[in-house]
Amino acid sequence: MLYESVFILSGQLSPKSAETKFNSFTEKINKSGGKILKTESWGLRSLAYKIKKNSKGYYYLINSECDAKVLNELNNLVKQDDDFLRFFNLKIKSVDKNPSQLDESKAEDK
Repeated sequence: MLYESVFILSGQLSPKSAETKFNSFTEKINKSGGKILKTESWGLRSLAYKIKKNSKGYYYLINSECDAKVLNELNNLVKQDDDFLRFFNLKIKSVDKNPSQLDESKAEDK
């Protein structure tokens, strides 16, 4: 199944540690037999309201192909980690290969 997942990590983390947590999450998908089709970093953004005393958060997007069972296991890990403020998983029919307008990781390469 194809999934699109968006994560908000605590703005109190350093950019490097937020990236490390995100990368460990993508590695877990790969190790479990899933495939990462696309990732995006949307950077540090202000939240509409405070979540767990955070007014800012690092936004990340993953498009992956994996079993629902794998995604459920990873959701349980995210729920236990206080640095993950919010997460959202959505089943999709296809992956848009073009970077979104929010993607800051590609803008830095220019």
